[in-house]
Amino acid sequence: MLSTGPARPEAGRRPIVRWDAALSGVALAVTGMLVALGVFGAVFLVAFLDYCPPRTCSSSAVLVSVGGSLVVAAAAGVAGLAMTVLRVVERRPAWPFALATLAVTGSAVAFGAVHYASAIGY
Repeated sequence: MLSTGPARPEAGRRPIVRWDAALSGVALAVTGMLVALGVFGAVFLVAFLDYCPPRTCSSSAVLVSVGGSLVVAAAAGVAGLAMTVLRVVERRPAWPFALATLAVTGSAVAFGAVHYASAIGY
């Protein structure tokens, strides 16, 4: 049988750091739950916006604040998930990326909630 290239010796690779993978997994699971809760809450906040008086409320600002924050949170979550998994596979420290992903998505959801409240006039 012909060789297609140099064999990669698996013995030379470092083992996966279990606490790093576990912490990263927990942080990404919490991130996913946070984004899901944000989407669920946003649907209800926008769906039950019955009356929006023109002087104190802007329905377009509500949609932009809620939709924009959820798009940013979802994009940051996907990018952070990809970077964290890549770092775990490469056996490099991944937990800072997972915690940064959690912080960015949490900030985006909180930013959307604050701007929702200001858009409806609170």
